[in-house]
Amino acid sequence: MRYPVRRRRFNFRGLSVIKLAALFVLLTQCALAQEKSCVEQLKDLRLESLEGKVTTHYSPGQRKRASEMKVLLEEASSFYERSLGLTPVVTLAALAPAEWPFLLDKPYGLPTLRTGPCRRGGIWNAPKQYLAIMPVTLSGPLYDDWIALKGSLSPETMKKLKKSGITFEQGGQVLVDFVALHELGHAYHHAMGIDNVSSFFAEFMGNYFAYAFLRSTKERLDKRTMLVLNANLEGITPIHASLDKFEKFQSREHPPTEAWYNSAFTVKVAEVYEKKGFAFLREVRDAFAGEKYLSINNEEILRRLEKIQPGFVEWAQQLPRLPEKKKMQSADPKKSS
Repeated sequence: MRYPVRRRRFNFRGLSVIKLAALFVLLTQCALAQEKSCVEQLKDLRLESLEGKVTTHYSPGQRKRASEMKVLLEEASSFYERSLGLTPVVTLAALAPAEWPFLLDKPYGLPTLRTGPCRRGGIWNAPKQYLAIMPVTLSGPLYDDWIALKGSLSPETMKKLKKSGITFEQGGQVLVDFVALHELGHAYHHAMGIDNVSSFFAEFMGNYFAYAFLRSTKERLDKRTMLVLNANLEGITPIHASLDKFEKFQSREHPPTEAWYNSAFTVKVAEVYEKKGFAFLREVRDAFAGEKYLSINNEEILRRLEKIQPGFVEWAQQLPRLPEKKKMQSADPKKSS
């Protein structure tokens, strides 16, 4: 006997909703899953490395230059440890063009510091892992843009560079070394409890650490570095000169403008450091305790900095006039002497 088949109706529409909900949850979990740190991604490249206070991973054939950068950063790290008691673990990636794209999607030669994933905006909830990523070859925007300045610098500036004991071309390496110290400086101001409250503020702090070390050296490496940075101010025409515009600026838009801003910031850094030394950083840490990126605007940042060391507000107001002022000084050497 054949019994009649009872056909059960499945709620396909409901089932599809359940599937969609499950898929949504799965995708959300994937999106929230913590990515690898940039340090771990660097290790995945299996490059040769030099162990030490600043462990350095380097591209094939670049051991000599990587070792030079490592020594420089380790000397600076030891100085910060003695002066401030800070001991963050910092790793250096000294990369050639072939390896650069495996970590960064920005043009070769534009350095950076990563504290979590290599990808900007990646999920990272663990303690910061500091990785300074630097070009190991003297090529890319940082060095090439310096070389391009040669015909635009005044004879007086060229004489000053020569008198300092470096050729114009060596000035490019001085600049690259300064930027390496700047990236290291970011790790140390984070370790000190000073966050990236704004782009200008972060760059100023990185430069402050870099200058402090150079100023401390027996050779007074700060002198030739400041010659190079002032040459940047003389020879580069930035696309704008405003702290608020700098907040929206990306270095890949016009690398020379990035170099110009950091040169201008460091001239101000030198002025402040000569008056306040590391006391400035301690006061900054206290004045900006608890502040995070964009929690306050540059107007408020300048107001607080002004209370620590008068002159910041006027300096920011004069910044847009600096490009024209530098051009006038280079045309009249007596004004820049």
